[in-house]
Formats: sequence, structure tokens, C-alpha cells
Amino acid sequence: MPYSKRSKAALQAVISRSIPAAQAAGCFSALEGLSGGSLHFMAGGKEYVARQQPSAAMPGVSLSRQYRALKRIPAEIGPRPVCLSDGWLIVHWLAGEVKSDIGSLPVLSTMLYHLHRQRRFGWRISLLPLLDHYWQSAAPARRSLLWLRCLKRMKKRGEPKSLRLAPLHMDVHTGNLVHQADGLKLIDWEYAGDGDIALELAAIATANGVDSETLVNAYAKASHIDVKTLRRQVYRWQPWVMMLMASWYECRWQQTQDRTFLTLADEAWSLLRAKNR
Repeated sequence: MPYSKRSKAALQAVISRSIPAAQAAGCFSALEGLSGGSLHFMAGGKEYVARQQPSAAMPGVSLSRQYRALKRIPAEIGPRPVCLSDGWLIVHWLAGEVKSDIGSLPVLSTMLYHLHRQRRFGWRISLLPLLDHYWQSAAPARRSLLWLRCLKRMKKRGEPKSLRLAPLHMDVHTGNLVHQADGLKLIDWEYAGDGDIALELAAIATANGVDSETLVNAYAKASHIDVKTLRRQVYRWQPWVMMLMASWYECRWQQTQDRTFLTLADEAWSLLRAKNR
């Protein structure tokens, strides 16, 4: 996402008002990530991340909800928010290692179970409005018959009934996991909301290419839930997650024209095509 002089000036004004004893932030550096839109900076001798409100609104996704989620979660799970002002969300920087692999599934499962035991955020994750939004926002030439059939089938069936409703992160992947000495922490909470724990597990397994059965077994052990019941529920959510990923990549391709998203979308459609044979 490009940042104009005007938007950076607005961010500097927010920093001056919100961070005690902060001098001019100086250099802002864009952070890598498929979503984009985040800047790293230093002020008052500390490090922060600023995220700008996206120009294109998405159903159920906003800086306001992200700010409320960050205020709700304990510090051992995610970063502390500083403020939400003038279209900018500022949070404390989490120092640590971002690894190329997802690491120990039992460790990840324990952290997820801790998150899922917290008080709910107060808004539900609903995939159908998002899927509709991505369909409408995609390049017309990319709206395939497979995509339309899958979307119609999902609308007809409706989303699976929740096994256990809990606060979810909904974007757990290697780039959003910070490994610290005292454990794992999660960043980028823009898609957070209340949803089925099995949806979170299905999303993690699909997005990270990890073995679903191993992840489910580890989570079932940590949460003392029946593994067979959990496995069946994760399986129900898998087509929804595949569809969500493919649709999101299509939307990002239309927005950015970055061919990385085109490649990722094609890979996701191949998985869905195989699933529907």
C-alpha cells in the first residue's frame, strides 16, 4: 500500500498526541506481508507498528474491531494496542523471531487453546458475506464456473453449526507467529472474531500445509475435547477455508496486479477442484 506525504503527516500527528515524550518518529519502514498496510517506526525510544485503515472496506473487518480485540486479549497472546485515531491503529512492536516454519504443533495448540478460552469479542465471524464480497471484487474474467458453483452450493448448505464458539485469530501462519523466550505470540488481528474452534484449526492446516490430523490430535489433547468429534468438524470446514483463501487471493490480484496472488489463487482452485471430484 503506498503512503502519501499527507497520510504520513497524519500518522506523525497521531504519534505526537498519543505517545508520551515521543519525538519525531523519523523513518517509517513498510512491513512485509500479503495484506500490506503496516509501518514500523521508533518513537520515545520504543518500537511500534502502525496500520492504516484500508481504503476498500470488507465485511466484518475494521481497525475498530482489531483495536477492541487487542484490548481484550491478554499480553501473553498478542501485542498491546496504543491508540486508534484518524484512521491509524498503533500497537507496540513484538520483538522476537518469525520463523519459516510453523514450529511445534503441540506448542501452537496450547497457545490457541489459551486464546479460545478467553472472553468472546462480541462479533461473529461470518464467511458468506466475505465470499460474496470477494466474488464481487474479483476480476470479471477470473469468475469461473467452478467458483460460481462452489459459492452457490455453500449458500444453499449454510455454514456448519459451531462445535465450540470462541474468540479466533483467523490468520495464523508463519508470518504472524512471533517466537519469544516465554512462548508464541500472534500479530495482525484484523480478521479476529468469534467463531468455531474447528474453523480456526481448518484454516491453520490449509494455509500452512500442516497435517490436519496431527494438529487436531494436539489441540484435542490440550483442550480435552473428543478427537473424533473435532476431526469431523474440521473436515466440514475445510472446503469453506479453501474457498475463502482462493477468493481472497483473487481479490488481492484484482487490487494489486501482483502475480504472486494469481499463482496462489490457481493453486487454491486446484485444491478445490480435486476436492469436488
